[in-house]
Amino acid sequence: MRFFRCCVIAVCLLTVESVSAAGAEDVAANASSIFDRRIRPILQSKDPSSCTQCHFAAVELRDYILDNEAQTFASLKANGMIDVEHPDESKILRFIGRKPEKSDALIDRVRHQEYAAFRDWIRVAVREPKLLKASSSVDVGTKLPPEVIRHARRDRVLSSFVDNVWSEIGRCLNCHSPERNRDKIGRNGLTKEDVDGISWIVPRDPAGTLQKLLDGGNIDLEDPAGSPFLTKPAGLSEHKGGPKFFPGSPTYRNWLTFLTDFAAIKNGKYASANDLPQPQRELLLLSEQQLRITNLPDRFSGLALQVDLYVWDATSKQWSADRVATGFSRVNGKQQVWQNPILLTAQADSKQAEKLREHRLLPAGTYLAKFLVDYDRRTEKDPTYALSEKEFVAQVEIRGEWKPGYQPPRIVAFPVSR
Repeated sequence: MRFFRCCVIAVCLLTVESVSAAGAEDVAANASSIFDRRIRPILQSKDPSSCTQCHFAAVELRDYILDNEAQTFASLKANGMIDVEHPDESKILRFIGRKPEKSDALIDRVRHQEYAAFRDWIRVAVREPKLLKASSSVDVGTKLPPEVIRHARRDRVLSSFVDNVWSEIGRCLNCHSPERNRDKIGRNGLTKEDVDGISWIVPRDPAGTLQKLLDGGNIDLEDPAGSPFLTKPAGLSEHKGGPKFFPGSPTYRNWLTFLTDFAAIKNGKYASANDLPQPQRELLLLSEQQLRITNLPDRFSGLALQVDLYVWDATSKQWSADRVATGFSRVNGKQQVWQNPILLTAQADSKQAEKLREHRLLPAGTYLAKFLVDYDRRTEKDPTYALSEKEFVAQVEIRGEWKPGYQPPRIVAFPVSR
């Protein structure tokens, strides 16, 4: 089971086994005193509420509270958030009680306090005639449409992070995972503190890794394209580990897509459904298979070369309409070879995409490899430029088994006729 696939939202009401000390005092208290002591502080607090465990943006518990108790009660009641007949079944309590499948103990305590405060206040408030008669024209809660709220949910954001970034985290493990980089301590003058400082990967925890990247300043929310997390492995800024991929590659565009969307969510840039980015059409996942192209012409030296693979369908007797794998790198000018791990591709919402997430290997078969070369160095001028049929230079068939691993790679000679 893919524990990291997404943080599935589970709706569960918190079960209060015992009445807290504050709750016991509130049994005989009036609603106003409970509101002032336990609800108003939530409105005034600068700390995030438990809502942020399920939402990166768009939803905050303080948005459901007004400075005036009567207006707060009336607005919540008018919006169906308070059930006067069955106060413990009020929708606001269900909202507060929601938590992810994998929850944090500290936030659970915050959620418990919030839940108990609203529950105790509502139980008393529904018995006070002055509050039941109160009216309010002020709306409470988020003003954003459901589409934006869903898009900013943590499970949705983490799903995008997993597909676009975490799926290729293997490029970074040796230097940035604490399970792999201990041997660097003492080398080249690196101390344990130095190595700990670059250990931004939380093993087997994409959510923890994303948070660590954010906390460590590796994601620039004001300039996503300038995030060190992107510019260093793309070779656009100093990186002791060297380039891991290049501008213009599918990997670069995937990482930039996530970072741009994540920054927009965190900065509250999405106000309507029309502001949201278009869903990604293609899923790309780093495979365990390597491809090496030999016999490349001298004129390709140093240029970006992309290989798109199409599979032969024995039933329809034709090549697949969509590519099933791709690879992007620059031609080694000294050896005139190209080598890169391939990315497996599928339509994002297809059954094939689900299969790839479980098994990242191309099966034995017959494939058509199309070679695209960036003669004009467009990807160096525009890192988001995607090579297409305009850059097509040659093609060759590949048959048989394709073993995983860096050595030996699958070796294909560039056709000499071109």
